[in-house]
Amino acid sequence: MRWLTIGMIAAPIFLIGVLGMIALIGVVMASPNGIGFVPTPIPPSPTPYVPPYAISLRLYDPVRDETITWDVPPATWGQWIAIPITEPPLPGTALPLDAAQVEAYLNGRQAELGADRYINLQEGVAAAVNAAAGSDYTPVRLYHRERQHTVQPGESIISIAWDYGIPYPYVQEVNPGVEALSVGQSITIPSPDVLLPLPVVSGKRIEVSISEQRARVYENGALKWDWVVSTGIDSSPTWTGVYQILSHEPNAYASNWNLWMPNFLGVYRPVPYADFTNGFHGFPTRGGSQLLWTNSLGTRVTYGCILLSNDNIALLYDWAQDGVVVEITG
Repeated sequence: MRWLTIGMIAAPIFLIGVLGMIALIGVVMASPNGIGFVPTPIPPSPTPYVPPYAISLRLYDPVRDETITWDVPPATWGQWIAIPITEPPLPGTALPLDAAQVEAYLNGRQAELGADRYINLQEGVAAAVNAAAGSDYTPVRLYHRERQHTVQPGESIISIAWDYGIPYPYVQEVNPGVEALSVGQSITIPSPDVLLPLPVVSGKRIEVSISEQRARVYENGALKWDWVVSTGIDSSPTWTGVYQILSHEPNAYASNWNLWMPNFLGVYRPVPYADFTNGFHGFPTRGGSQLLWTNSLGTRVTYGCILLSNDNIALLYDWAQDGVVVEITG
């Protein structure tokens, strides 16, 4: 009976000891350098924040008047966020983006634009930052590279320049030493961007048709004004191309023809780096008193400028700030 009592007391003690040893073995382990403790497991890292919305980058080609949209899914641009984020940011918070990752993405999509167009990567990064913050921004401008033209029978530098919409002295400038052309010869056509030196004004555009003798003014894609105009005579033509409003002069003077031109809007320089500019203006005066061309609207009478009535040029002068794109077609 005594042994039974001892066994009943000892068995639980033995069981507790065994369980304790098992627990101790789970915590303590032997190592080559002695006894070491198993480190406490590290909790998993928080899941990185993935934005719930895509962003859109809008690209604009002022030469073709074309807008292209690149949609970037959240899983892609979320990787651009430059600091660890696990929770949605507060509304209106600007998210810092890793410029190198954004540039790599934009570079990867450049091929979609074709061989002759590209974007400025710094401008693209700035647009991505604004898009990520939900801010309105100016579209990313598309730029153009120089092109090569193979001379065809009957072509001259003047005719080639007209077809490309580049005043011919600009073509001569990038082809130094070329006096005469031969069929099959390759010549360089400058980028049309040389005629678009200012930041492009969004939502405004002026189109001039030489064949129709009309100027059409657009605001946010809608026709605002449609006016009769007069362009240059054959010996001093208004040149085709895509240009910009370069300057505002209340009353410009053309010394070559002794003309004062009211509400003058400079559009392009016929010769690179020249002091004189062709543009829009109202009815000019010669010698301070002789009013010219008041009955000539709709016919080609100017020396390269685009003539409007005094009422219409006053409206255009106030509406078209420097940088508005002007497209002149034949």
